[in-house]
Amino acid sequence: MQRRSILVTALTVVALAGVILFAYHSRSSKQPLLCQVCGRVVPKQTEFRIETTHGNLIACCPRCAMHYMLDHSNEVRGARATDYASGRLIDAHSAFYDEGGDVQYCTRLAPAVERGPNDGTRLRTYDRCLPVLVAFAARPEAEQYRDEHGGRVLTYDQALQSVGAH
Repeated sequence: MQRRSILVTALTVVALAGVILFAYHSRSSKQPLLCQVCGRVVPKQTEFRIETTHGNLIACCPRCAMHYMLDHSNEVRGARATDYASGRLIDAHSAFYDEGGDVQYCTRLAPAVERGPNDGTRLRTYDRCLPVLVAFAARPEAEQYRDEHGGRVLTYDQALQSVGAH
């Protein structure tokens, strides 16, 4: 009888632990992924991953990631961008980028009007994620996106140079 009571108690504890683990996993998987560079929500279409000497970072967009890469060039070991057309991760160095298109991904929730502490409101004058950079595995897809949304098509080196200039 005592064995049965211990077994029932043990099974109850295991079942309860399973329910708690399931609830935690369900809740945590619905949390938005945040950029480890600027803290914004990471849109799936523009996600960018940076391999560093300290581990991997996820950025909200290629421009945000490239700012980080320029500021920490001695730590960067590799980079992967999300191909907008397929949603797959691709080598960032071989990607083509549309810069300056009319769709804002990671900045769409950031208001263009800012409130200063003592000077009322003003238009946002700088945002590390603007102008928008969107990555593509192939030039034709980048050019098609440019035709639909504007901007200009750049190679990785040209995009990095543009980010460094702003």
